[in-house]
Amino acid sequence: MRLEYPTQRLTDPQYEIYLPLTYNDGKPVEEHKFAQTRQDLFGKFGGLSVIPPSILIEGYWEKEGITYRDQNVIYKILTFEDEDEFFSQYKEMLRERFEQKEIHIVKTPAEKL
Repeated sequence: MRLEYPTQRLTDPQYEIYLPLTYNDGKPVEEHKFAQTRQDLFGKFGGLSVIPPSILIEGYWEKEGITYRDQNVIYKILTFEDEDEFFSQYKEMLRERFEQKEIHIVKTPAEKL
């Protein structure tokens, strides 16, 4: 069965979720948390792309004079409408699931060719 894509928009929102591979204490995040997140997003949007841990994505930031570093997996979701409200709420749930002070979700326009 072929998916029918809406044609009224030239660009659609794309959301990127940066998920850490380790907790703040350096212990690895359990795989089932990533699997549940993939299942959540696939169930809601019918698809997603994953930039896997084998492609090393490092993040650096500084707070109160301390430089932090983490490694991330990125989940990319292309939607056909703005889903800001969903992702704002989902972000809070991800913060709890991954035991993080912050989870970064970035929204960018994806232009259709």
